[in-house]
Amino acid sequence: MARQPVNLLQFAIRYKRLIFFGFALTFFSSFGQTFLVSVFVPGFLDSFGISNAYFGSLYSAATLASAFVLAWAGALIDKVSLKRYALIITAGYIVAIWIIASSQWIWMLFIGLLGIRLFGQGLCGHTAHTTMGRYFSTTRGRALSLTNLGFSFGEAVLPITITALIGAVGWRMGWTFVSFLVLLLLPAIIVYTLGRDPREHAQNGTQTGNGNADRDAAGHQWRRRLVLKDARFYLLLPGAVSAPFLLTGFFLYQTQLADFKGWNMEIMATAFIAFAVSKSASSLLTGSLIDRFTACRLFPFFLIPLLAGFGSLLVSTEPVMVYMYMFLAGVSMGAAFTINTALYVELYGTANLGTIRSMMTMFMVISTAISPVLFGLLLDAGHSFALIIKGAMAFVILSILLGIFIYRSAGETIH
Repeated sequence: MARQPVNLLQFAIRYKRLIFFGFALTFFSSFGQTFLVSVFVPGFLDSFGISNAYFGSLYSAATLASAFVLAWAGALIDKVSLKRYALIITAGYIVAIWIIASSQWIWMLFIGLLGIRLFGQGLCGHTAHTTMGRYFSTTRGRALSLTNLGFSFGEAVLPITITALIGAVGWRMGWTFVSFLVLLLLPAIIVYTLGRDPREHAQNGTQTGNGNADRDAAGHQWRRRLVLKDARFYLLLPGAVSAPFLLTGFFLYQTQLADFKGWNMEIMATAFIAFAVSKSASSLLTGSLIDRFTACRLFPFFLIPLLAGFGSLLVSTEPVMVYMYMFLAGVSMGAAFTINTALYVELYGTANLGTIRSMMTMFMVISTAISPVLFGLLLDAGHSFALIIKGAMAFVILSILLGIFIYRSAGETIH
């Protein structure tokens, strides 16, 4: 077997096509992510004459619907060639964006939002992570960490760019521009990076790198039904969804958090820089640690920074605390994107990775639809943000404790 690259740069150069494929998909997923959709919300409210609460309900409904479709659509990656699958979801993504740009009625907006949440937030990231998990083994962590830089790059450059674009041409032309950007670039990237067979650009085809993980103790392949019967699935589920579940609520209600702490929104906005930087650095570091120690052994610990970040919000009202909170949250979020997919491979193999990962992504997306409603109900009931912070900390502590059992199973899982 050929000697593997010793650092990230060498690794990225050696497997540049497949890594760039993953990076492109995670970057373009940004147009279906809440952080970018939010800059279009004022235009939606004005054009359709709806309230924040109405749009929030519409958006949550679209997100929930996309989650249930994702469980089926995400599993198809196990049955369809990767290039064809990626081109199909790109086509769906473009159509959804066009629907939003041309929507004249609420039902059209709903369908468009469902589409960008399904094809953008859901399937673009799902395809990138499943590909890295399937086609890399001993360097899986590094492949996932480099792929995840697409998320961070999108978070860093697109909100400012798209906000300026909307200011210049309006929200409809903004979405039209996005659709042509995706149409012109993403299909060409997919065709170029995958070539005739993605295995030509991978580390070692479809090897799992962890022995008999594709089958359970009885020799059966891990399918959705068997995974749902596995106790480890329920131990890892809270930890797998903790960061996106909680941070979606915290980010959506950041204005209320700022009011609670006495901070202005300028400080909150600049703190996202700390979040993006730490998220990128954490993803890269976690990838190397996974290749050295395995995801099972890291799983109980990656939420500790998030716990500390929430704790910092209760310590002081000094503005520096918002930077500490966002930095620590970024550490856990960056680690989560990298650890979770690697963990599914270590526990359940790669034979049905698309099916298993799409099911996990469904639960994650459902959680991101629940937290805005839950946080909103608590705030509307008159509870302070302090109660939400304490509840979030309790949930993270529970997730960490359950994750310890995954850590203890590492010796039985990795061969």
